[in-house]
Amino acid sequence: MTDSGAGQPAGWYHAAGDPPGTHRYWDGTQWQGAPQPVGGATDGAVATAGGQPAENGKRFLAFLIDFGAIIGIYIVFFIVAAILGKISGTLGGLIAFLGFLVYFGAAIYNFIYLQGTTGQTIGKKHQGIKLVTDAGQPLGLANAFIRMLLSGIINMLCWADHIAILINDDGKRFSDKILGNQVVEA
Repeated sequence: MTDSGAGQPAGWYHAAGDPPGTHRYWDGTQWQGAPQPVGGATDGAVATAGGQPAENGKRFLAFLIDFGAIIGIYIVFFIVAAILGKISGTLGGLIAFLGFLVYFGAAIYNFIYLQGTTGQTIGKKHQGIKLVTDAGQPLGLANAFIRMLLSGIINMLCWADHIAILINDDGKRFSDKILGNQVVEA
C-alpha cells in the first residue's frame, strides 16, 4: 500500500510522515488514532483504531487508585460521623448522609464525567491509559453512564466483568464488548 491510504481497504498501514516501524489504522477514508509500533499488542490483545491495548497491570492499578480514592473519602466521613454521632445522633446522621452525597458525587465525576469526556479517570490518568471507543474517540457522558451501569449489573455475578479482562483474547470487559469500547495506552 502507498503511504497516502487513498483507495485502500480498511486496515493497518504505514502513513506518510509517521516514524519508521509504525503503522496506523486506515478506516477506508481517513487515518485513525496515533501511529502504533509494528508488532503484537500487549497481553495478546490486538491494537485497533483506538490504539494499543493497555496492560492488565496498569488497568488494575488504575482501578485500585480510583476506588481507593473514592472509598477513602467515604471512610473519612464515616469516621467523623461516628465521632459526632456520640455527641448527637442527628449530627452523626447528617454527616454520614453528607459523606454519601460526596462519595456519590465523586464517583459520578470520576467515572462518568472525566471518563466520558477525556477517557481518563484519576487512576487511568495516573497510569497513562484511557478508555475510548473502538474508533479511538471519547465515550461521551451517556456511554460512560451506560458502561458503569452495565458493568455494575454484570459484576453482581462474582466480578465477571473484571474477570473477563483476563480471559478474553482482546482484553475487553463484557460491557466494553457490548458498547464497542477499549482501554488503551494514552
